[in-house]
Amino acid sequence: MSNIEDSQVKDPVIKKDKSISPLWIFTLLAFVLAGWLLYKSVNEAGERIEIYFTDAQGIEAGRTTIRYQGLEVGIIRKVTLSDDLKSISAQAEIYPEAKKILRQNTVFWVVRPRASITGISGLDALVTGNYIAVQPGTGDERTTFVAADEPPVNAFGDDGLRIQLQAPDLGSLSVGSGVYYKKIRVGEVIDYRLTTDKQGVTLSLNIKDEYAKLVTKNTKFWNVSGVEADIGIGGFEVSIENLASVIAGGIAFDSPQDSTPADPLEMFNLYNSINDTDRGIAITVNLPDNHGITNPEAPILFQGLEVGRLSGIQFNKDFSGTEASANINPSMAWLLKSDSEFIIEKPEISLAGVKRLSNLITGNTLTIKPGQGEDADFFSAKTQSDLVVEDPRSLVVTVTSETSWGLKEGTKVLYRGVQVGFVKGTMLSDQEVKLELVVYPDYKHLVKSGSKFFILGGATGQINSEGIEFSVPTVAQMVEPAISFTSAGETKPRDEYTLFKSDIQARNALNAKKGFQSFTLVADKLPSVSEGSPVMYKNFTVGKVKSFELTKSRIEVTVQVENRYRHLVTNNTVFWNHSGVDIEAGLGGVKIDTGSLKSIVSGGISFGDITGIENRSGNDWKLYDSLTDAQNYGLKLTFSADDASGLSKGSKIKFQGVDVGEVTSLAPAFQTEGVTIKAMVYPEFAGQLARATSYFWVAQPSLSLTKTENLDSLFGSYISVVPGKGEKRENFQLHKSAEYSGGLSLVLESENRGSVAVGTPILFRDFEVGAVTNVRLGRFADRVLIEVKISDDYKHLVRNNTVFWNQSGVDVSIGITGANIRSGTLESILKGGIAFATPPGDKLAKPARSDQHYLLHKTPEEEWTSWRTAIPYF
Repeated sequence: MSNIEDSQVKDPVIKKDKSISPLWIFTLLAFVLAGWLLYKSVNEAGERIEIYFTDAQGIEAGRTTIRYQGLEVGIIRKVTLSDDLKSISAQAEIYPEAKKILRQNTVFWVVRPRASITGISGLDALVTGNYIAVQPGTGDERTTFVAADEPPVNAFGDDGLRIQLQAPDLGSLSVGSGVYYKKIRVGEVIDYRLTTDKQGVTLSLNIKDEYAKLVTKNTKFWNVSGVEADIGIGGFEVSIENLASVIAGGIAFDSPQDSTPADPLEMFNLYNSINDTDRGIAITVNLPDNHGITNPEAPILFQGLEVGRLSGIQFNKDFSGTEASANINPSMAWLLKSDSEFIIEKPEISLAGVKRLSNLITGNTLTIKPGQGEDADFFSAKTQSDLVVEDPRSLVVTVTSETSWGLKEGTKVLYRGVQVGFVKGTMLSDQEVKLELVVYPDYKHLVKSGSKFFILGGATGQINSEGIEFSVPTVAQMVEPAISFTSAGETKPRDEYTLFKSDIQARNALNAKKGFQSFTLVADKLPSVSEGSPVMYKNFTVGKVKSFELTKSRIEVTVQVENRYRHLVTNNTVFWNHSGVDIEAGLGGVKIDTGSLKSIVSGGISFGDITGIENRSGNDWKLYDSLTDAQNYGLKLTFSADDASGLSKGSKIKFQGVDVGEVTSLAPAFQTEGVTIKAMVYPEFAGQLARATSYFWVAQPSLSLTKTENLDSLFGSYISVVPGKGEKRENFQLHKSAEYSGGLSLVLESENRGSVAVGTPILFRDFEVGAVTNVRLGRFADRVLIEVKISDDYKHLVRNNTVFWNQSGVDVSIGITGANIRSGTLESILKGGIAFATPPGDKLAKPARSDQHYLLHKTPEEEWTSWRTAIPYF
């Protein structure tokens, strides 16, 4: 078997593969790619340069980039110390496409974020970190550079106009300080350096494109940095441009119109202030003799802001007065019109206060009041008083007096304490002194034909039949006298008035010309008044008592009311005695009513309108003892009652808790075995209460487990009323219980009274719908008659076949089968009650008539309590 296997084994045949292996293809591709990368690296390699910096703050190798106008053009590769150890050497690579910027004058500098009150610069460096900016230069190629500490003057490209200023020193200016035109920021300081001779400073400014045309060859620049103070004999002056310029400095400029635009990098002078520029619009202001301006460089103001400044004060050409030269800010040229007014502002010191306090320090100043007209450069300054005098709307009047009383030019003219004018001047004649007064246009209507002018100054007084009167002005008027006046008479004023020494003299002169209307008052007794006592309306004196006399039956008092107050006396007028002190005491407290102090001392009479009161006695007027008596004098009513029921003189008549009248007297009525009660209903309520169907009853306190009412009558019974309708009526029956307004009156007949009493409720389904108003014996004493009143809202429930039963107490029935206990409500158990029900049927019985009689059952039948008859309301 082994031989067979050996014979089947064949010798291997080896063949040689002549094709190229794929591994060599990958190797070849790798060499080609490496060669291409090497070529690309060599071909695109940037230019290696070296930049020297004073410090390496914010510069990192492999991270800090080099940018030109925001485009990355290189990167720092290595940062080392220089060989001399005095600077930092940074090796950088400039990308091939930017190699052309590497010239002889190329400038490199580090851009770092910088924030100040004037703004923020280098903000992109906060995100990307510090970077190196470059400004391409000209000339031969170069690979070694020294970085600048600050950006070059022309580092901002073509964005704006670059100009230069020359100043003796830098002051508070710095890079970033603002440049302002009419207080609008239009540029900034971008660089500063010493001049070539080291005697001054050159500042480089960049003006934004939109404002570049504002800078012309005649433009003047001045410093507005910080706070400028000027202290001298003329006053103390502080000048502040704005907050930014206070902290970071600033430059302002102004340009005349029609001037040639400035060239780039043109040089200008920087002045210390606007006054040094002589840029303002020159004007001349003629000053009055009393101008009081001591500072020849005083400011000129408009609405509190400085718009110019004086440049000197000198005599005018003919030496007849003085004039001031001034410069006005060109931006305020619109103020300089022919009708514009220059006003001299003076400080005013008085007990009332100080006006324009700053002028005490700075001296008088000028303010401008804009006007219309053509452009002008010559003006005349005036005081406030001069303007009022020259105003055609002002009123000028003359007052005459025996002496000037110490009054002078400028003395105030007051009306009720408010200044309405002033004294323009005084003139002396042989017999008198004349004062010319000027009244402001807004107040000239107060001066009328009947006006009386008087002096306010010093205490005055007088004694007459009316008593002692003193007039004491305020402290300010005692120190600084003034003139005041009254406003009376026709609208058109007179040209000349008399000046009285005091308001008392003026009033006496006015009273001497006044007219009076006389009225005769009648009273039962002499009031506590005398001749000259005041007649008052709302405590305001409008007249006086002329005389009084005694007749057989009454006292007649003649009073006089001034004609100007005659219209206050009308058909409803009521007069009352207002002398001394009127005291009214009651449960509600004590009320004290007094008139004026004069009426307390010498008596007085008041009057006013009170509707519904009897105010006349024939052709004369009634005089009531007091206002209370007058108000309470209304319609007289008479009540008939079984007894007084706790009432007394002065007991009130009330409606819903409001006093509408009171009891005036009580007297026994022997014929009727009752009481007659006289009462008075206040006039304003008489028309509603004195009606035929009005219902009056005595309110009694009720205090029980189930009901509490009329507790206010615990302190004294009173009469309650329900207004009625019908004709006027003055006699009424006074009931003992409340009435259901407009209800149905019925009479229930019973064998005995039981627990029924006045006030016992009438119940329907245990709901109170009425009450018992009276309980009495029948005519033959064979029955008890119970008068009840059903409320108007429920009277339709009572029909001709309605049954009534007594539901008072507890009904207990005991028998063989047990005990049966029946009771009503808790209130009916304690107080009693009468219930009723209407039987059902095909047709309801007719409604009950007023005063219809029904039988009152002792107990209900069982079926009565189960009736559920439907009774519609109609």
